[in-house]
Amino acid sequence: MTRLLAGSATLAAVFLAISGCGGGHETAPTPTPAAPATTTPGAAAPTTTMAGEAEEETAPLLAWADANPEDGKAPLTVEFKADTEGGKPPLKYTWKFGDGTPDSSEANPKHTFDKPGKYRADLSVADSGGDSDSDYIEIEVQ
Repeated sequence: MTRLLAGSATLAAVFLAISGCGGGHETAPTPTPAAPATTTPGAAAPTTTMAGEAEEETAPLLAWADANPEDGKAPLTVEFKADTEGGKPPLKYTWKFGDGTPDSSEANPKHTFDKPGKYRADLSVADSGGDSDSDYIEIEVQ
């Protein structure tokens, strides 16, 4: 009888050890999407690493032009702002104000429009990896 109990205990241990193997279909966990990254000018860019890759991949460069105020009476001083996301630092900014004045290479320049009219201020941003993006904003001066 002792032998039968010892054999049953061994059989139970083997059964328990094997029961976790195989059987049933397991699904891979679903990855959760990452929250969008926001980069301030001069900040490090978000990177993405793919499984099996040793090198990090830089997120694509995106740029948006903003201005405050967007309209008013001449002479109108406007504060421009370049919002960017991604890219490989350092970033190079170019603002063209559309009024014949020299371009600005600042990320967030101030510019005064002396004469009434509708102006298109163009923003161009380039990164050190060769990626670039552009945007524009319209300014109305009365």
